[in-house]
Amino acid sequence: MKRQVFKLIADNNLKITPDQWGVMYYLWQENGLSVGEIARRSRKDFANVTRIVEKLEKQGYVAKRKSKKDSRISNVFILPKADGIRKDVQDIWKQASDVALNKVSEPEQQQLMGILAKIEKNVLKSLE
Repeated sequence: MKRQVFKLIADNNLKITPDQWGVMYYLWQENGLSVGEIARRSRKDFANVTRIVEKLEKQGYVAKRKSKKDSRISNVFILPKADGIRKDVQDIWKQASDVALNKVSEPEQQQLMGILAKIEKNVLKSLE
């Protein structure tokens, strides 16, 4: 599915990777999250999220600012350029989902999500 998403991104001339839009997804939900909070929500390691945010910053999609409460923490904010591609990104995700879930019934999708949630819980528990 990730290869399909890369293809759709290229076909639509978007200059963003699935990992980058994953970070922006959380910022579109709640602008100004810390890098650590993005890492927690996305279940990616802190160093990886830091690299992704730095690339997004260079591309002009986000800006980092030191937290007023704790200068060790950087908060990340969406810039207008990112808002400009939001609908395109959502459309691509919908296209990819439609292809992946073709002929998969709603009950089958719910069962799959339940199984994946159990797997995720098991893996996260083993990492504690």
